[in-house]
Amino acid sequence: MVAVAIFSIDPVLRRNLEQLPRDDPAVVLVGVVDQPHSLWELVDENHVDAVLTDAPTRELLADYRDRHDRTALVVLLDGADAEDTVRVLSTGARAVLDRSASRNEIIAAIKAVASGLSVLPPDLLATLLHEAPLADDLLKANGVGHARLTRRELEVLAAMADGASNKAIARRLGISFHTAKFHVAAILAKLDADSRTEAVAKAAQLGLVML
Repeated sequence: MVAVAIFSIDPVLRRNLEQLPRDDPAVVLVGVVDQPHSLWELVDENHVDAVLTDAPTRELLADYRDRHDRTALVVLLDGADAEDTVRVLSTGARAVLDRSASRNEIIAAIKAVASGLSVLPPDLLATLLHEAPLADDLLKANGVGHARLTRRELEVLAAMADGASNKAIARRLGISFHTAKFHVAAILAKLDADSRTEAVAKAAQLGLVML
């Protein structure tokens, strides 16, 4: 049996996710909440194998990692693009799915993380496999200074400092637009930056680029 708690601010999604135990009797729903403090109380007071959420704010992810890093976190994202996926992975999430994922896909992800596995969108997984050194650094990232930028990321960072767009970075380095976007997202996650401008500013302070 896998015990899961659900945190969502979307009432329609909450009602949909409440049906998970009906789809698979091996999933036990501990509770459904719409406030972070209620989620912490739920996890503190009950045995919970996985937390499922569609509201992964930076504050929530940081609090989650500090309080309950042993309870697997499954995150539903709108679009599940590279930047957001890297952000939640670097903060400790074990699974990322598109918000439109079916209940069967969500159940499979919950069971996987409860067994110690990780789940990623297929397109991002393909990029991670293609960029194996980057994947190793990324999955170990826990904040500024905890993940070394790869040589390719330093090249992308230099281009960002020049004001280059993702398309321009791709042309300059001879890589695909998707790969350039992924590297930018990884850099933002590793430098704990909310924007390209903030990432470049932090990189300059660390001596990684010259402005």
